[in-house]
Amino acid sequence: MELKGIGVSPGVAVGPALVVEREALPVFRILLAPEAVEGEVQRLTRAVEASQKQILAIKERLAREVGDSHAYIFDAHLLMLEDPLLLDRAVAVIREDHVNAGWALRTVSEQLHALFDEFTDAYFRERTSDLDDVIGRIQINLGGAADAPSLSRLPGSFVLVTEDLTPSEAAELDWERVLAVTLDGGSPTHHTAILARSFGIPAVAGLQDATRRVPPGALVVVDGTGGRLVVEPTGPTLEGFRAVQQRHKQEEERLQATSALPAVTRDGVRVSLQANAEFPDETDTALLYGAEGIGLFRSEYLLGRSREWPSEQRQLDVYRRLVELMRPHAVTVRTWDVGPEDLAPGGPTSPNPALGERSLRLLRRAPEAFRGQLRALLQAAAHGSLRIMFPFVAGPADLDQARALLEQVREELRRDGRAFGERVPVGITVEVPSAALTADLLAPRVDFFSVGTNDLIQYLLAVDRTDPRVAAHYQPLHPAVLRAIRAVVTAGESAGIPVSVCGEMAAEPATALVLVGLGVRELSMSPAAIPRVKAALRGASADRLREVAHACLGLPTAEEIESRVRAELFDALATLPVYQGE
Repeated sequence: MELKGIGVSPGVAVGPALVVEREALPVFRILLAPEAVEGEVQRLTRAVEASQKQILAIKERLAREVGDSHAYIFDAHLLMLEDPLLLDRAVAVIREDHVNAGWALRTVSEQLHALFDEFTDAYFRERTSDLDDVIGRIQINLGGAADAPSLSRLPGSFVLVTEDLTPSEAAELDWERVLAVTLDGGSPTHHTAILARSFGIPAVAGLQDATRRVPPGALVVVDGTGGRLVVEPTGPTLEGFRAVQQRHKQEEERLQATSALPAVTRDGVRVSLQANAEFPDETDTALLYGAEGIGLFRSEYLLGRSREWPSEQRQLDVYRRLVELMRPHAVTVRTWDVGPEDLAPGGPTSPNPALGERSLRLLRRAPEAFRGQLRALLQAAAHGSLRIMFPFVAGPADLDQARALLEQVREELRRDGRAFGERVPVGITVEVPSAALTADLLAPRVDFFSVGTNDLIQYLLAVDRTDPRVAAHYQPLHPAVLRAIRAVVTAGESAGIPVSVCGEMAAEPATALVLVGLGVRELSMSPAAIPRVKAALRGASADRLREVAHACLGLPTAEEIESRVRAELFDALATLPVYQGE
């Protein structure tokens, strides 16, 4: 069986599938060895017993505080835990299907939901919420066991087959044991896809229903370039993919050997290639691939799955470690880019979170969270080169508000006698079209621009970048995108400030060449993309790139621009390999 999606991180991987379903907690579907079945039954039994104790404790506390009339509802929960329809059926699924307890419980939950739906009495139909509460509690107790598989403790090396991963789940993922990732949804700019590229792990998005169609433990091949997921490949097919794997490995080793070489065009124009990072540990990978700094550090990982603002001290420890590891190169930290729905999982608070109350728009509601982050950043800047970047700035008014808070924090640190960086460069992510249109007004107020092309393209073209159904409309080479970037570069040049690009346009060699032709001299990308972009730059002439980019600004469609780029810059792009299964 072959499933077709969107290739979002190049390369080929072969391995057993680990299927993850989206629930309150991720639910794994794992095939058990026969000798492990009874141990799994015991694990389920312990989780049920723990749930009974917890519910009894809740019932007793409520009875003391508000009376028995409000505590009685938990009697139904206790009865469900004792009902053979629940525990006995789950045990039967474990024994008959040789699957893990979490998956067995999920299977029984679906069966019971179907049974409840058949009731005509509204009271009984509404008891599904009690069922979900009880099963959710058991799942949590299963997940909390010391021997429970989890995203941070994978039971082996697997191809992860999942509907989606939240940013916090991706942050916890045991990436060293992930051979490849497939997503039912997503797109090239999806958070997990970006991380996969950062780690050099093949990934395919937009598979729609792979989590339902791929058997647990099945041998699968992920072709991250061609966007394919092959389930139980034939011998010849598998042999062909393994040959591609070997060529990929050899070419990556060749490109990685260029890490010490500068990114200089044939006519001597220097381009700074930096890394996007999610975690402090990625600094080693960034330096290995030849990064000249961290052009974007996404600080949101510090929220973790608890989705709570981290303390000032914890942030200071992380930021200080970052700048010390990257010294003498600079680290650019993006301030909180979250919305209220990220802090309170369970549903967005806006019909469209991408356009809702997020990032700096939360400043009025949660100023202390931003204050604590800025205090930590300024103090970390005393230990190395650090830049502060404010995201989602719509215009000068947003920037003025953020800078006012920054000045307040500086005064606080002076009063407290704390050491901090006095001259920390401050910039913005240009990702909102209004910021691009007012770039000439913003440039004199900042020390640098960083164009966030992922969101800028989304907003300019009215395309949800997380929706695979409109993936064809997400066009980095659309004339509106190129013209907006050129306007930002022009404003930066007039004000004498550097302009970088930290979106995924920087990571694709063809679009990176166009960006350099538009005047961009700093590119930040997933570390693994640096060697390919560097190879393309070293094979190109900056004068020729300027000519091609200028010509592209006059073309009416993305398709014509892409054809022009690939034809005119063929020599620089021709030596780059394409990793695709055969």
